[in-house]
Amino acid sequence: MVSSCLLAVQSLTAQTLSIDSCYAMATRNFPLIKQYDLIEKSKEFTLSNAGKAYLPQVSLTAIEGYVFGGLPGGDGGKLQFIGIAQVNQTIWDGGATKTQKNIIQASAAVDKAAIDVSLHDLRARVNQLYFGILVIDEQQKQLDVQSAVLKNNLNKAKQLLDNGLAYKTDVDEIRVEQLKIDQKKTEFIYARSGYMSMLSYLIGTPLTAQTNLQKPLAAYSLEDTQIIRPELSLYKSQRNLVNALAEVQKVNMMPKLGLLGAGIMLAPGTSLGPDKISSIGVAGLSASWNISGLYKNSNEKQLSKLQLDKINVQEETFLFNTNFQLKQSSANIEKQKAILADDHEIVKLLQTVREGYQVKYESGVGTMIDLLNATEKEADARAQRALHEIQLLMTLYDFKTISGN
Repeated sequence: MVSSCLLAVQSLTAQTLSIDSCYAMATRNFPLIKQYDLIEKSKEFTLSNAGKAYLPQVSLTAIEGYVFGGLPGGDGGKLQFIGIAQVNQTIWDGGATKTQKNIIQASAAVDKAAIDVSLHDLRARVNQLYFGILVIDEQQKQLDVQSAVLKNNLNKAKQLLDNGLAYKTDVDEIRVEQLKIDQKKTEFIYARSGYMSMLSYLIGTPLTAQTNLQKPLAAYSLEDTQIIRPELSLYKSQRNLVNALAEVQKVNMMPKLGLLGAGIMLAPGTSLGPDKISSIGVAGLSASWNISGLYKNSNEKQLSKLQLDKINVQEETFLFNTNFQLKQSSANIEKQKAILADDHEIVKLLQTVREGYQVKYESGVGTMIDLLNATEKEADARAQRALHEIQLLMTLYDFKTISGN
């Protein structure tokens, strides 16, 4: 059992993760996700209770006390037991039960939509960690390229030194540059470990240094992007709840119909003229109508309208701010694309310059310091290009997160 668990963990940590899988795992791992089931169960129980409004309602009352006075011709001034039983069966409650169920459904929808909004915020956290790791990975790749160039120069410098065509300081200068690269690699290793630890905690999955993160595709069209953020569903659910609550006022103005049955038992019996009563029963149709709702109906309608207007203003404000953020993000994307286009040309030119200095050094007409300077400039340009590529990807995915796509 233990070995199978270890194999499962090893296979998981050895796989390549995508950013979409990280989104999904972060959502499943977030404690707030548990509230979905709690809200659904609470809704089911509350709906069940609301549905029992049409079941017969039975009430029993027992009184044991001393009766003072009494009815004309009856007995009074004695200890007496009085039992009262009443049964009410609702025939029509004016739509109260239906309205209550609608309110329960609408309230649960609001609670779930609010959770969706909170869970959507996780995407921004995943983006920061995920693309932070990708930046480090790309920088490490560029260091490997630079290391390969320095290793090749070191071998040639040693050959020239053995043939008396170079100085020992040339070899030492290259070794210094190699050590500097080793230091940068060490910094990146620890930085990546920290980012992986935070991402592991966020998605609830063990990750190691061997876990690879897939580089997302940059193909994403910004044209005709629609905003489908969960906040819009929240505003819709809030409006539905306000409309459901407004129905209560209509229900309060409706009459209620039902069947009524009541029985009274007296022990000992009570004399009422020539007869002695020990029990009495009543059955019939009951009707009630409370017209107090008519007085408040106009004000209640205005209050509901004000609540709906408030939600509409909140939605308009949200859409305004979101569109503003999308315009900012879109401008950044275009800027980064232009910068990246220049990066490719810069790297190409600096590679040619470095190769030229390398030929000069090997021909004995150039110095090692010039070659190392050219190598460092090319490495910096490659590092900048790699950084700008990941920054462009991150901005694209931030755009997607802002729009909700």
